[in-house]
Amino acid sequence: MKKPTLDQIAIECGVTKGLVSRALGGKNNVSDATREKIIRKATELGYDTSKLKVHKVASNRVLLIGSSRILFKEDFWQPIITAISSTLSRSNLIVEYFAFEEDKIDDGLLKKLKESSCSAFIIIHVAPQEIVDVLAGKGKPLVIVDPKTFHSEATQFKFSNYDSAYLAVQRLIEQGHTNIAFYGSDSHSLSFRERHEGYMACMENHKNEVKPCSIIFNNEKKNYADEKMLIDALNSHPISAIVCANDIIALNAMKTINRLGKKVPEDISVIGFDNIRTGDFMTPRLSTFNIPRQEIGEEVAKYVANSIKSHQIPYSQIVIRCDFIERESNIQIKK
Repeated sequence: MKKPTLDQIAIECGVTKGLVSRALGGKNNVSDATREKIIRKATELGYDTSKLKVHKVASNRVLLIGSSRILFKEDFWQPIITAISSTLSRSNLIVEYFAFEEDKIDDGLLKKLKESSCSAFIIIHVAPQEIVDVLAGKGKPLVIVDPKTFHSEATQFKFSNYDSAYLAVQRLIEQGHTNIAFYGSDSHSLSFRERHEGYMACMENHKNEVKPCSIIFNNEKKNYADEKMLIDALNSHPISAIVCANDIIALNAMKTINRLGKKVPEDISVIGFDNIRTGDFMTPRLSTFNIPRQEIGEEVAKYVANSIKSHQIPYSQIVIRCDFIERESNIQIKK
């Protein structure tokens, strides 16, 4: 793809070429909203986001870091990113964006991060160890939101993965289910693995009442399903309920169940996690755990602002509660 010109980006955004140049060049006299709009459009048009410059003067600046896939393409993260930016702005902190390609972590990119004089750093989900190492060595607040892998060097804002999965199993047991499966991919992310651990813990605590069945697949291709593995499990075990690692997996499971001539929830109850919009429009509507994305963004921003003000960097994990939304995909089992 041919690199877009500044004129092209300006026309698409409805701004001047000079404003585009200042936004992409990391200049100060551009509003956060306008800068974000220009960077998003430039990325859509094929602009090399690794060339974006980072502000050097940054006593009141926070660098928000993420892969271009997360920052610009995946809608799931946008409420969190927007809430972080707007909340930091109310604390007179300016957000700068630093995008990277997940398969292109090179010395040049790491050098830019090392030279940044921002007051704090926030990484969204995917946090390559090379980037974490560089930022951790700067002695500034470093936060990772929903880390894909564990990082002891940073404050980790996480969802209540373990507790929520535990509660999902507990709810199904209350509804009379004894053959409860977990469907997910432990290797995909820390969140998925913690949800599986919560499932296993509840099953263990009720081991005289229930029979576990973990259906764990490889999600390298990001299919969020292994239909053959699920079908084999359903044919081999009298499964009456499935706790899924997220909503996409749950929706795929529901499709597979339907293809087998079974019904959700009459034959098999299904519970997901994430509360994506699609789940609320399915038939039946998917029971799930809500991730309060705006609230998480606000809490991350407040934590960072307080850390900058107090000059304290308390490395820890902060777990955000995800409430259960019970809809129509799980029911009391018929005796």
